[in-house]
Amino acid sequence: MRSTWTKVDDSTNCFRFYAISLAQDLFNDYVVSAEWGRMGTKRYRRKVAVFESKVDAVAYVGKLEQVRRKHHYQMADAQI
Repeated sequence: MRSTWTKVDDSTNCFRFYAISLAQDLFNDYVVSAEWGRMGTKRYRRKVAVFESKVDAVAYVGKLEQVRRKHHYQMADAQI
């Protein structure tokens, strides 16, 4: 699962992206990876969180998406 969020505001020179992905690793843990930065650059930041249950991982993804909505990001793409 992957969702991409963007925030574009020409008046404040704001061109940001935020990507959230959820995957299962080889040890049957669930890995949530969040990447963010300025659109068009090669540099970005990444935060990774590991969960033992899918319920906890999905709840964490929901929390991240709620924060993106609060900060006026728009969903650009979602893949299941």
